[in-house]
Amino acid sequence: MTFTGPAVVGGPDVTLTGTAESIHAQLLQLNPQYDPWDFPEYQEKMAAQNMTRETWEAQVAGVSKRSNPLTKRGWLTCNVAGNEVGNWSTQCSEGLHYLERLNGYCGAPRGHAGCSRVSCSHNCGIFLCNDNSFAISVWCGNLAGDAWEIIGECAYSYNEWVASVKGQVFRDGPPAWNTVVREASC
Repeated sequence: MTFTGPAVVGGPDVTLTGTAESIHAQLLQLNPQYDPWDFPEYQEKMAAQNMTRETWEAQVAGVSKRSNPLTKRGWLTCNVAGNEVGNWSTQCSEGLHYLERLNGYCGAPRGHAGCSRVSCSHNCGIFLCNDNSFAISVWCGNLAGDAWEIIGECAYSYNEWVASVKGQVFRDGPPAWNTVVREASC
């Protein structure tokens, strides 16, 4: 994926490529003190999702489910192509938390099913997909919220220890986009 956002509070936007984890590492190289909570726009966007630093840190520590309050939801399906993630809590949580730490916009190429893999950890892939005739950028935190919503709606348990998941949520926009969580090789 392509990421666009500031590395330093009050600084210019930088454009980086990679997964959420590698982009987070690049931001730390540019600014070893990088903390998304230092950015006022990040705080505003998280507040719109009813998240404070304290509730976010508690959620990260507990790997708990949360819902996404975005209202531009078109529809959600758990029946998507590809394999399910075997245990989302151990496989997806790392990628989700890196994605949530990005104060900026994740991009996807134009065209039918123009998808960018925004995160891949322990065979859990999170994808930003675009069916528009132009490239799009979506605040990275929205994609993490979408993934949490997919987990909340589509995860099911084989037993009390394993909760598998795969799904896709569509956002009406503008711009319209969709987020996919499914197994990926990584």
